[in-house]
Amino acid sequence: MTLLLLLGCDHTDPFDAPSVGTDQPFDATPPIRLTLNLGPDRGAAWLPDGSGIFYSGQQLGRSDHDVCLALLPPGGGRQRQATCDLTPQGSNLTDALESAAPAPDGRLAFLTASSRLGENSPREQSIVLASIADPRGYRVLRSVPYPISPERVHTGLSQLQWWGENRLLYLGELVRNFSTCSICPLDTLRSGLDATWLPVEEIAAVPQRIPGTEYASGVSPGSNENEMYYTIGGDSRVFSRNLSDGSVSVVHDFGPAGIARDVHVVKNRMAAVVGGRVTFGVHPLAGPVQWDSGGALHIVDLPAGADVALDGPGLFRRPRISPSGSSVVVEVYPLIIAGGDGGLPDTTVSRSGDLYLYGQP
Repeated sequence: MTLLLLLGCDHTDPFDAPSVGTDQPFDATPPIRLTLNLGPDRGAAWLPDGSGIFYSGQQLGRSDHDVCLALLPPGGGRQRQATCDLTPQGSNLTDALESAAPAPDGRLAFLTASSRLGENSPREQSIVLASIADPRGYRVLRSVPYPISPERVHTGLSQLQWWGENRLLYLGELVRNFSTCSICPLDTLRSGLDATWLPVEEIAAVPQRIPGTEYASGVSPGSNENEMYYTIGGDSRVFSRNLSDGSVSVVHDFGPAGIARDVHVVKNRMAAVVGGRVTFGVHPLAGPVQWDSGGALHIVDLPAGADVALDGPGLFRRPRISPSGSSVVVEVYPLIIAGGDGGLPDTTVSRSGDLYLYGQP
């Protein structure tokens, strides 16, 4: 059965928390809820053979509030592996391991960040290279932030993926903390700046911005080392670029469905988040940015151009299609309805999401 048919199942109502001592998913009814955590779970990445799913989850029960790197079975269940505390001062620091990118030969790239307890911004960030078997045995490829051009600085990144044997592809980002008033809590703004690649065989790797991808909002490797897909802030189209000759083509236009982002392509299938709670505009301090709280999940059969929008228990972000193309794991952020001014209901989006699986691994 194709992915488009598998993903057509209706979602179920919320369910009670099950025992954590099980190798089965929380609920086997499609879509399968893979995680159930009071903190955010995000950044899913399939093992190249489809035998597991890496993701980052914040452990609110820990005094240091670490964001740990965990590995799940492909259909959900008990964690096979969890990595926290990369630094010797682990209990005094909040460590975050994000954007895992496993390679077919057993290597594992990811982003590390460390901050003092209670700080709002990391003191240290690095793109690192380790192994799936031992994420702690890493070497630093590149410290973050870094200048990508005389006028632009990448202060964060996401969507880290392998692009060939010795090159990483990712979304270079602007990450800033803002407060709308003197007593208001800080909010974090993340917005894409450039599709970027990084060579991993070099001692001091130098990030390379891909021309024509300014204000990119999603990146994905293509079928070979020269092809990549990307989306641009405020745009409904998905583009393909050939790095060898610089040619660009429009792969799909979601049109009135809205702004496209978080693209991911495997074989002939493409996943993207479209529309929803997203706005592209100019921030007085940060310049052109895209505010994004999630949208609808679309699956596109590229040869046929068939586009299917999936229902879910919230708004979607960062889908990842399995290596076989038969399923997709995606972050889901619930909608929260509360009383607003004058007694009218007000809807917000939760900052803590969980991972859901559509299709069969």
